[in-house]
Amino acid sequence: MAKKIVPRGSGAELARLLGITDRRVRQLADEEILTREPEGDYLLPEVIAEYYAYKYKTDESVDLMKEKALHEKAKRELAELELAKRRNEVHDAEDVQIVMVDMLTKLRSQLLGLPTKMAKLLAERDASYIDAALTQEIEERLKELSDYSPTMFSEEAFGNEEENR
Repeated sequence: MAKKIVPRGSGAELARLLGITDRRVRQLADEEILTREPEGDYLLPEVIAEYYAYKYKTDESVDLMKEKALHEKAKRELAELELAKRRNEVHDAEDVQIVMVDMLTKLRSQLLGLPTKMAKLLAERDASYIDAALTQEIEERLKELSDYSPTMFSEEAFGNEEENR
């Protein structure tokens, strides 16, 4: 059986076949993109295949297993977030904003109403009594702010708030 002859060529011949310069062929060989034989020439069919594999290789080569793993991770994170929402462990930013604006609006109204409410009670009292009474009243209003409950963010709570408006 006859031995198959593989065409070989110089850098100049390869450059002509690829439509690039001889200098570019040497650069690609130096970068080990093209395989140069020990004799200094090239096995043309192999090197042409290497060149086109390099030329048409994209940075967007997709590793399917990596993409599937990322997709599964994202699905798991979404499921965990949904579960945490159902357990009232996390809340949507919009819901937090609604609750906080409501709480702070009520606090503002109550604090602005203190002078009118307390004026009659504090008339002609000594300074220590006035200080203690005002401090107690302010602390009661602030305590309302600290009464956090996850149910404040539930759909039922929002429904009741909108009915009250």
